[in-house]
Amino acid sequence: MAIVMAHLFSSGHYDWTKNTISDLGAQGYSRKVIMQFGFLAFGLILTTGILMNGVSWRTAPILMYGLCVGLSGIFCTKPFVDGVSYSANQSFFHSIFAQVAGVSFTIGILIQIFFTTDNQEKYIHLLFFALVIGLSISFGLLKNNQGIAQRLLYIVSFIWLIKYFKI
Repeated sequence: MAIVMAHLFSSGHYDWTKNTISDLGAQGYSRKVIMQFGFLAFGLILTTGILMNGVSWRTAPILMYGLCVGLSGIFCTKPFVDGVSYSANQSFFHSIFAQVAGVSFTIGILIQIFFTTDNQEKYIHLLFFALVIGLSISFGLLKNNQGIAQRLLYIVSFIWLIKYFKI
């Protein structure tokens, strides 16, 4: 919901096809609080849900994912507009937490493959794993369309979390 709201209130400098979702919460961006709240809320909701149901090997990577998504909302990425001063340390921590979140999420899908006894579900998890890896690679390669690649990655990730992640 925060991503949609942040888009509705984004400025003319923001291009959803090129800019990342993190850019909606960038340093120096006047409307960053919407996306920061979204990262924090999503991270807290996911983390709280897992903690309430018990942490296990099966849920630990997704717990780490939730924690890192929340922390990426505390530390903002560098501005997407040139000439705005910013904290390189804050941008560094945002990047680290975002990367750890991505790796943790991917490991979480892999673990579900091994914990699932249903062969059809194994193939579904494997499909989502391939989609996440493929979209992550395309995110790095498509500099002028990073926004599109990242949104597709988020949609795939949300579908997997809602439909196939078992606590």
